Amino acid sequence: MKSRRAFTLIELLVVVAIIAVLIALLLPAVQAARESARRAQCTNNLKQLGLAMHNYMTQMGTFPPLVSNGSFNVWGNTYGSNGLYFDPWPLDWTASLLGQLDQMPLYNQLNWYVSSGWAGFGSVGWDPQNTSVLSVQVKTLLCPSENLTRPAIGPGTRKNYVANIGGPADFYAWSGMLVPLKNNPPFDYSGVYWNQNVGTFGAEGVTDGLTNTAMFSESLIGTMPANPIALSATTRASTYAFQLTIPNYWDMGPAGGLNALQFYRTCLAIPGTYTSKNLSGSITYPVNGNIWLAANAASCLKWDAYNHFVPPNKQGCAASNNLYSTSYGEFMDAIPPSSNHPGGINICFADGHVQWIKESIQYQVWWNLGTRNGGEAISSDSY
Repeated sequence: MKSRRAFTLIELLVVVAIIAVLIALLLPAVQAARESARRAQCTNNLKQLGLAMHNYMTQMGTFPPLVSNGSFNVWGNTYGSNGLYFDPWPLDWTASLLGQLDQMPLYNQLNWYVSSGWAGFGSVGWDPQNTSVLSVQVKTLLCPSENLTRPAIGPGTRKNYVANIGGPADFYAWSGMLVPLKNNPPFDYSGVYWNQNVGTFGAEGVTDGLTNTAMFSESLIGTMPANPIALSATTRASTYAFQLTIPNYWDMGPAGGLNALQFYRTCLAIPGTYTSKNLSGSITYPVNGNIWLAANAASCLKWDAYNHFVPPNKQGCAASNNLYSTSYGEFMDAIPPSSNHPGGINICFADGHVQWIKESIQYQVWWNLGTRNGGEAISSDSY
C-alpha cells in the first residue's frame, strides 16, 4: 500500500508566498476598479448639475447667480439701501437649482427671506426657518471618492461641488459662470466688489463658447484642524489658505498678466514648513463644502466656489491685501478645486459635458478655461 506524501514546510511556505504575491497584485487592481466606479459616479453627479443649470436657464432666461442678493433678517448686521437689516449669509446657487435636481420638496420649504442658517452661528444659532432643509443631505452633491463624512462646522450635511467664479482677477474679476448680482458700485451691501462682469446673463454672455468655459468642479470637504498647519502636514492643502507676503490686484486687463504670474509662482513655491492662515485673533476651520446652502461672495468664497488661478489639487493662497483678511477665500485669492481622484479633477463645462482635467495642466490653459468672456483661443488638444 502506497503512503500519501504530505506537504513539507518549505512547500507550504512557497504556496503561502505565492498567494501573498497574487493578493498583492490583485488589491491595486481592485482598488483601481473601485476608484474608477467612484469617478464615474462623480462624473454623473456633475452632469446632473450641468443639466440642472441648463433647465434653470431655459425657465428663467439666465444662469443662476452665485448667491442670492441678500435677505431681510432681523439678526443681520448690515444695512441695505432701504434701511433694512440684511443677512450677510444669503442662500447660494445650490438652493436655486434644487428644483432642477429633483428636489422640489426641499425647494418649496426654503424661506428666501432668511439666511441658510449660518447667521449668528455661535450666538444666535441656526435660523429655524431653513434648518429642516439644511439638515437634509442631497446625494447628488457628494463625490463618492470623498473619504470624510463630517465637516468642520454645521449640522453634518455637506457638498463636494463648487462653482467657477473665473480666472485670475488680475485680468478681470468675476469672469466665470456663476457670479454675484449687481448692487450699488463699487461694493454692494455686503462688501462684495463688483464690476461689469457681475449680474445675470444667459448663453449669449459666454462669448468664449460654452464648450471651453468651466462651470462646476470638485472640492474636498474642509475639516480639522482649526489651528495653523504646515503645508507638508496636510493632504488637503487646497482647503486651507496660505497667506503670501505679496498683494494681488484686479481688473487690469492684459496688463494683469505679469502680476498674476508672480502671484501664481509665489504660491506654488512656498515651502512645506509654511503654515496656513487664520483669522486674526480667532480660530478658523477650513469650510469648503460646509453648510451646503450657505454662501458669502464678499469674503467666504470657499464655501461654494473656486477659481482658475493655481492648478487643481494645489494649495490655496491668500493675497496680502485681501479686503477682509480672511482665510475663507476672496475674489483676488487663489482658490483651487480638489479631489481624491488620483492625478486630477472632473470639470463640468458650460455646455454640460464633463471632462477629466489633469493637475499638471499648463497654467495658461487653466486660466483660459476659467473665463467666459476673455477672448482666448483654446485648442481642443491642450487639456
